[in-house]
Amino acid sequence: MRDPANPCSASPGRRAESSRTDFPEHIAVYGTLRSNGSASGLLAELVAAREGDTTLPGVLYDTGRGYPAFVLERFPPRPSREPAERGVPAEVYRLRDPRSALPVLDDYEGPEYERLVLDLDAERSCWVYVWRPPVEGMRRIFGGWTESCRQHPRDG
Repeated sequence: MRDPANPCSASPGRRAESSRTDFPEHIAVYGTLRSNGSASGLLAELVAAREGDTTLPGVLYDTGRGYPAFVLERFPPRPSREPAERGVPAEVYRLRDPRSALPVLDDYEGPEYERLVLDLDAERSCWVYVWRPPVEGMRRIFGGWTESCRQHPRDG
């Protein structure tokens, strides 16, 4: 549970995936919040600029509810001849005001997701929402989320 007095605080026991101590102003989005996603309008109100694309270390699953589940995973280095099936494509945005934007995004994502910090590169870290419940029975998605993956509209 997040601290209601500090809406940008982490959940107890949150796994930090960043070695930084600063408060990130970037967010990486991989599903309905992407520029072609069904909730892109919500994100557009909260961001200053799109700053590029990245590949998140993890796997994407179809929840069957109209939005994806991102599960964070660390992969060993991949030989160049191995298929590039690892990682999740994401868009990186700079938030106008992270401290006011994050509670809005937390409400949108709901309790199934946990907000974590990941290092993008040597200079930048970002927020990312990670799926918390088990993914058993969900279909794995390769190549990223598209609206054609949607089966049902997002609840709420």
